[in-house]
Amino acid sequence: MIEREISKVSVMKTENLTIKFGDFTANKDISIKFKAGEIHAVVGENGAGKSTLMKMLYGVYKPTSGKIYLDGCVRDITPSLAINSGICMVFQDFRLIPAFTVLENISLAMAESKEKRSELKKRIIEVSNKYNIPVDPDMYVWEMDLGQRQRVEILKGLMMPTSRMLIFDEPTSVLTQKEAEAFIELLKQLREDKYAIVLITHKLNEVISCADVITVLRRGEITDCMRKEDGFDKKRLIAKMMGEETAEKEVKYSEAHSEFNEEKAETNFSCENLSVIDDYGRKIIKNINLEIKKGEILGVAGISGRGQRELLETIFGIRKSGGGTITLDGKDITNASVAKRLEAGMSLISEDPKRDNVAGGMTIEEHMILGGIEVPQKGLGIDWESVHKTVEASPVVKRLGVPELDRTMATLSGGNIQRAVLARAIIKNPKLLLASYPSRGLDVGTVQMVHETLLEMRGKGESVLLISEDLDELFNISDRIIVIADNRIYGKYNPRETDSMRIGEIMLGGGKNAD
Repeated sequence: MIEREISKVSVMKTENLTIKFGDFTANKDISIKFKAGEIHAVVGENGAGKSTLMKMLYGVYKPTSGKIYLDGCVRDITPSLAINSGICMVFQDFRLIPAFTVLENISLAMAESKEKRSELKKRIIEVSNKYNIPVDPDMYVWEMDLGQRQRVEILKGLMMPTSRMLIFDEPTSVLTQKEAEAFIELLKQLREDKYAIVLITHKLNEVISCADVITVLRRGEITDCMRKEDGFDKKRLIAKMMGEETAEKEVKYSEAHSEFNEEKAETNFSCENLSVIDDYGRKIIKNINLEIKKGEILGVAGISGRGQRELLETIFGIRKSGGGTITLDGKDITNASVAKRLEAGMSLISEDPKRDNVAGGMTIEEHMILGGIEVPQKGLGIDWESVHKTVEASPVVKRLGVPELDRTMATLSGGNIQRAVLARAIIKNPKLLLASYPSRGLDVGTVQMVHETLLEMRGKGESVLLISEDLDELFNISDRIIVIADNRIYGKYNPRETDSMRIGEIMLGGGKNAD
C-alpha cells in the first residue's frame, strides 16, 4: 500500500478499504481522498477494482473492512445517504427507463422534489445550456444512442440540489471523439464550480489532459499516485497499470497490412441495393452496394447514431431490411433467420453487449453455448465437462484473458463482459464477424489483444466488419474504410492513402466532401 497524507478538507476519503467476494479480494487496503475543486482520475486495467471501489463510495457495496469518511466523519455509506449528501454516480450501465422521456426519468430521480414539471423542464434546459449538454427533455430514452443517454445521467446528477461530488465510471467509453473532447471540457468547468470529480477510466490521454491527481489500481491495490504539479509520466502509468512486459509490447500493424491484396482476394460477403430502416420504418441508409473480401477488415466510420447499429442488425437478421439482397460465402441469406446466419458463419458483437448479448444469471461457459459451439450430449443432458475442456482450451479465450468460466456474467466488470462476449463471437472461427465497438471500455493491454485477435482472424482468411468511432483504431487495423453520412455509404478508402482529417470531413459533410 502507498502511504499518503489524507487532508481534512477532502469531501470523502477512505482508509485501508478492503472488499471480498467469497475468496476473491476485489480491493485491498485502499486509502484515497477526493477534494472539492479537483479532478481525481482512478485508472487501471479491466478487473483492477475501479468500479468496485466506486460502488463502495456510493454505498452499493459494503466494504469487508476499512473506513469511509464523509466530511471528516466515519460513515456507513448507503446510496440514499450518498445522494442526500450530494454524492452522485454516473454508472457504466445507465439507470434509465427506456419507455420514459428525459423529463420523466429526471423527475423520477428527484421524487422528493416539489418542483412542478414545467419548472423542472425549464431547469433541465438551463443546466443543459450552462454546461453544454444538449438534451431534449421530451425525447424518449429508447430513441437515444448511448452518448445521448449518458448526457441524461449526467444531468440527473447535476440537477440534484445538494450535488457536490460526481463519480464517472468509464464515461467516455460510449462517446465519439468529439463528444469525449466536449466531456473533458465539461469536467474542467465542473472543477471551476468546485465540484469534486472522480473519473474512472483507462484512457490515459484524456486523464493526463484534465486530471489534478491520478491514482493507479492493479489487481485491486494502489500501485501509484501522481499529482499534476509533479508531472504525469504516461509510460510509467502504463507500466503500473499493466506491468512492464505489456507496456513494452506493440502490435505490428504494418506487417499485417502488407499481406492484403484487394484485387486478388475472393469476395466473402456482399449486399446489393440494401436499404436499412429504423424503428419508425424510415430508410436511414439507402441502396447499399458493398463487398467484403476474405481476409479483409473493413472499418466503418461515422458520427454516432447515423445507422451503424441498424446496419449490423439488418445484416445479422435481427432487423428487417428495406429491400436488397445479402450474400455470405456465395449463399443468398437475404431471408435467412438469425439461427441460419449463425450456421452460415456469421457472428455479432453489438454496440451494447450488456444490454443485447448477456443474461446476467448465466455463467461465461453457458454463454459460449449460446454462441453456437458444439454441445455434446451426456444421457439426457449436456456433457458440461467436455464443454468446459473445449472452452478452456480455446486460444481466443486464453488470448483475451476471459475470467473463470463458472463466474456469472452479472459479477463481471464491463471490460470483462466485453472480453467474454468477444470470445464467444469468434470461438467458432466465423466467416464474417460484425464487430461494433469491440474495444470500447477496455484497457490498453486488452485493446491490444483485441486488435491482435482481429488481425489473426484476417490472417486466416476471415472477414471483419468493424464499427468504431475511434479513427485511430480504424486507421490502425482496417484494410479499407467506408463512411456513413447523410443516409449513404461513401468509400472504400485506403487508410494508407488518406488521413483522419479527410475521413472526418466526409463524416461531417457527406457527399459535399466525398470523391
